[in-house]
Amino acid sequence: MLQVAVYGKGGIGKSTISANISVSLASRGCKVHQIGCDPKHDSTRLLMGGESQTTVLDYVRTVPIGRRKLDDVIVKGTAGVLCTEAGGPEPGIGCAGRGILTTFDTLRKLGADDLDLDFRIYDVLGDVVCGGFAVPLRGEYANAVILVTSGEFMAMYAANNIMKGLANFDTGKPRLLGVVLNCRGVENEEASVRAFAEAAGTKVIAVIPRDGKFREAESAGKTVRELYPDSVPSKQADAIADAIVKVAEGKMELTYPHPLDDDQMTDLAAGRPIRAPSGEVPQARILCDGCQVKRRTSIKDTGMMQSCAAYGALAAFAKMNDVGIVLHGPMSCLHLMGTTRGKAVVEQFQKHRFKVPPGYNMYCSGMDDSMSIFGGTRLLEETLEKAAAVGYRDIAVITTCMPGIIGDDTKGVVETVSARHPGTRFHTVLTDGDINGEYTDGFMMGAKAIAGMIDVSRPRGKGMVNIIGSSFYDLHTRRHLHELTRVLSLFGLRENCRFLDETTSDNIIGYCEAEFDFMINDTRATREMAEILKERTGREPFPLPLPIGLYDYEEWLERLGEATGHPEAAKVEIADVERRYAAFIAEHTPRFQGKRVIMTAKMYGNLDWLVDLLLDLKVDLVRLGFMPSTRKNKERPVSRHECSFTEDYWLEDLVRDMEELDPDLLICDVVMPMKGRCRFARMQKIGIGIDAELAYAVYLENMMRLPNKEGWREVAGL
Repeated sequence: MLQVAVYGKGGIGKSTISANISVSLASRGCKVHQIGCDPKHDSTRLLMGGESQTTVLDYVRTVPIGRRKLDDVIVKGTAGVLCTEAGGPEPGIGCAGRGILTTFDTLRKLGADDLDLDFRIYDVLGDVVCGGFAVPLRGEYANAVILVTSGEFMAMYAANNIMKGLANFDTGKPRLLGVVLNCRGVENEEASVRAFAEAAGTKVIAVIPRDGKFREAESAGKTVRELYPDSVPSKQADAIADAIVKVAEGKMELTYPHPLDDDQMTDLAAGRPIRAPSGEVPQARILCDGCQVKRRTSIKDTGMMQSCAAYGALAAFAKMNDVGIVLHGPMSCLHLMGTTRGKAVVEQFQKHRFKVPPGYNMYCSGMDDSMSIFGGTRLLEETLEKAAAVGYRDIAVITTCMPGIIGDDTKGVVETVSARHPGTRFHTVLTDGDINGEYTDGFMMGAKAIAGMIDVSRPRGKGMVNIIGSSFYDLHTRRHLHELTRVLSLFGLRENCRFLDETTSDNIIGYCEAEFDFMINDTRATREMAEILKERTGREPFPLPLPIGLYDYEEWLERLGEATGHPEAAKVEIADVERRYAAFIAEHTPRFQGKRVIMTAKMYGNLDWLVDLLLDLKVDLVRLGFMPSTRKNKERPVSRHECSFTEDYWLEDLVRDMEELDPDLLICDVVMPMKGRCRFARMQKIGIGIDAELAYAVYLENMMRLPNKEGWREVAGL
């Protein structure tokens, strides 16, 4: 497929010319796809009877990812030409250039690259004013570029700037097809444009006259090529199509652009012969292909964003003790992300929960405000070299908002530096700050990149397990870790790799050596991570997550006993926990029986263990509520007690229930303002099995012993 980008000054007639070219190509039996890259979204109007179509950006804003289809953004128009419009942001808000990036990424993800096409025509907005609008010039898109101009100086000035942009994205192959003159009737118009083209090292491939047939055709919602196929404008459109076909067939050569310098442009404006270029012609800067585009999920769409995708990806790689992390963006971003993460790791190490002392393995390109105009690739390259000099075997590169907005070719820079350091593996994660979503989105992007390190050729071994989870919070106490080790040892098992917790690249590489893969819980995030690993390795996780509470623990023991060939070990453990649980319930029920309890949660994990425990202790569970999820992919509870749930349980609902239901105890996973209405208990780390469950029941019993109000606060006036 030959991809042709049509560029030129705004209002110069690119859309009309592009549509006529598409019809001319399609009339020869060619399969053509025209993409309008302009917020005005009028490129394909004449191919659709004067009607407009849904733009890709409007579609992305309104349709969830799981429901998107390529057919919704590609419409068949005149002569079978496939039509797509990028659209743009709301006027005065956001970056329209970024919209081009988003459009291309969306089309790619929906399968546009797999369409059976002969030609793709990109009709691109005006001048190359930023990295976003320059994207069609990059190697993975435009194989050929056509410049549309008139004899007006500013139109040729814009065409000259576009040639500069094309030189900046030189792929090592010539890509300039030629110049199309769309006449405006200025004096010496054709001579001026031909002189400009000759000085720039290209040629005029068509001269389109001013003709009233354009206005007549547009009034009818048609192209001139369709309505007046034998007219002079149609013949010129055919000439452009002829040139495109010849390039595709290898019968016509493309050229390198030679943009005019300021002195030459002055000669052009004055109508003088154009002098030879002054000084040495600058060499084209070679950049690698591969700028990837990421969907923007705005705060307007999500309602709330707790943290950005860049932080999520950084947090994923920070789980690995031997990987260097380069954050491409402002230093303030690394300060906020790194200090938060560093503080947590130090605390875990001091409590002997992490074995390896924390090391500062994070670097930042240090972009400032000026980089949003001039680009930050030079700073990124310097930072990558600095990190590579330390000797890391693996380096993760994560992008923040700024390089994503301005269209920095991060991947191209990484490829360039990687070629200089063949012993280092670079992992590029283009989160682009919040452009690709929130923390969880970025964490999953990082997890997918880390999963790519797994050596899938290693054989499955015996006696080892992997544990999969987006958070290992509930295991991070010595008691819980010892209990996990004990339970696994009952079946001759031990840990191999935690994906993702404190680990190393060697642990990740050897992931497939384990016999079983256990999910740490049954949350959406953990299931998504398990799916990432399954896609990479082909391995199915164990059907049950790590168990909490008597009933889940019993089922899990039975299944694991069968899978490992140790059913007797499972029976012995089940008998022991049933005995201990029954004795505990009998002893502690009198303290709980008949007590009115409200239980509400903000973090969506498996809470069946707690519901079962409360019911066995014969409490009156008057409300089981789940607060609204702040994640854009709304989490739903997974439970045997789903019929008892109240979803979207807001704070005002709790305040009302406190008055109407008069509970004795409120249990919640976040601190709530009770104002002395009842006792409050915070949910704690859960662990595995029943020991933590029974210990939590003792904590609840102690809370029940406390008075409803703390008298000293009233005395102190607090």
